[in-house]
Order: sequence, then structure tokens, then C-alpha cells
Amino acid sequence: MALTHGEILFYGGILGLAVTAIAAVIVTAALAGSRKRLRKKLDREYGKSE
Repeated sequence: MALTHGEILFYGGILGLAVTAIAAVIVTAALAGSRKRLRKKLDREYGKSE
């Protein structure tokens, strides 16, 4: 069973969307952790901001 050109584009688009969504979740989690560490470091060095 061979896929037509249209089917390849359709399923490829769905796969691309899924990969992009997973990458977005991973990047968001990594940046959130980095933000927390940076805030703690800045609070230690410069004191809490108001």
C-alpha cells in the first residue's frame, strides 16, 4: 500500500505538529527551571526586589 502525495503531506503535517508541540513543552520546562535558578541567584547577590 503506497501513500499518495497528498496523504504524505497530511500525515507529515500531523507528525510535524506533534513534534513541535513536544519540543515546546520541553523548552518551556527547561526555561522555567532556568528562570527559578536565576531568580534565586540574583536574590542572593542583590537582595529581593519589591
